[in-house]
Amino acid sequence: MGILRPAYVDPSSGYRYYSLQQIPVVDAIQLCVDLGIPLKDFTDYYIESNSQIHYAKLVEYGTALAREKIQTIQKRLAKLEKMRAEIKHSELIQQSDGMVRCSLPAMDLLLAPYPETDAEMKVLALFRSLVRTAESSGLAINYFSGRLLHCKGSQRELLFYIGVDVPAGIKDLPENFLQLPAGEYLCCKQAAPVIENAENIFQEQFALDYEKYVIESELSPGDYDCAAPPFELCCSLPDAPAP
Repeated sequence: MGILRPAYVDPSSGYRYYSLQQIPVVDAIQLCVDLGIPLKDFTDYYIESNSQIHYAKLVEYGTALAREKIQTIQKRLAKLEKMRAEIKHSELIQQSDGMVRCSLPAMDLLLAPYPETDAEMKVLALFRSLVRTAESSGLAINYFSGRLLHCKGSQRELLFYIGVDVPAGIKDLPENFLQLPAGEYLCCKQAAPVIENAENIFQEQFALDYEKYVIESELSPGDYDCAAPPFELCCSLPDAPAP
């Protein structure tokens, strides 16, 4: 790459020789490698004409890179922990033969009315539309998606959703954004999508007059069946009375 020129090249053998004064340059190059600084940028920190290494500048840039890597790793770890919790929850639901009461975390969603005809291409187009909305709004898309039934009084609204994460500093959220607060849900496994039959599945909850959300999504157990994934249906429970 031309960043460490030999002090002497034997014209007959082509062997390259280096001087003792070049050892600090080798050390600086090795430091760049260790810090992940591209070697093509080494000339920003080394002036060959007067043999000066700008260590202060090199260390400052290396520190910034290291902190950036730490933040990236922390984000990856947080995502993996979230996936681990989802696997644990999915396996609990999958191994149960009935209803399971669960505490679910808050969920940030982008919504769109679900098409009346459940055609695969229409659902795919809906998914792509929500992805474009998320990207244009600066929202990060996560792996969570499915259908949502919003029930208020006699009104029923069936929606398609994708899960999103809201980065710090994002204030202008799209109109179709909804944050479901953390709460108690009654959950059960299903072999296929059946959210349209939620009123019969959660008869006791639908007999009560409160605003409720029914969430339908694929279960994500540790061993995931791509061809025939199991499904989960969760119905929000009424808020507990204040003490």
